[in-house]
Amino acid sequence: MLAFPPARNSMDHDMIAVRPAPLVKTTVSASAAKYLRSEIIGGGIRAGDSLPEARIGELLGVSRVPVREALVILEREGLVTFDRRGTARVRTFTLEDVRELGVMRLVLEPMAARLAANRGDATALGEIARNLTNLKRARTLSDITGLDFEYHRLIMAAAGNSRLSASWENLASQLRVVMRLFHQAWERKTLAVRINTVKAHAALFDAISRGDGAGAESIAREQAEGWLVELGESGAFDSPVEARE
Repeated sequence: MLAFPPARNSMDHDMIAVRPAPLVKTTVSASAAKYLRSEIIGGGIRAGDSLPEARIGELLGVSRVPVREALVILEREGLVTFDRRGTARVRTFTLEDVRELGVMRLVLEPMAARLAANRGDATALGEIARNLTNLKRARTLSDITGLDFEYHRLIMAAAGNSRLSASWENLASQLRVVMRLFHQAWERKTLAVRINTVKAHAALFDAISRGDGAGAESIAREQAEGWLVELGESGAFDSPVEARE
């Protein structure tokens, strides 16, 4: 006796048709998170500022639910904190926070530099070279900060290790905030910041492009250690920033 599969009725088809609907909600949350992330990283919303869901929802034209979900996303990224009452605020980075980020850079970036040098991917090296060219032409601290961050991301990608890159990306939003605050501390020395950044990046790129894995790893480690020292000397993280309600 032949067994036939049960016939699919119109209800099954209708159910399949509506399944993508929840994605709209997710997209709204992701869009809200993208907006808030950009504002926090760029300094439009400052450390310690409160993030009222109703006000943000009104600004973005959405309900409080996707805003709440967006804030949870940013909490996971380390940009937002919630107090006991559930009030969200932009995270204030302390010197200890920065030191912890520096330790993670020491763990991840030297290994990425070695792998990138050993791998020698021509396309990846070309992207890093273009980044250096753009950095040499940069005139504002905002441009320098953006290119500085992009440079490190490109090296992580050039390593060709998805898990290593994923570990670094988990810290990316926090690193961008810290880099901005660090560069802003030297705002009157924009030219010096650019010259020093170009010099450091060029030295590391030279080792990577020559395929010197050990040398690239050593330079990346030295630079990450130096970054920690400079962050402490900058005074950018000595005291909390006054919050705005």
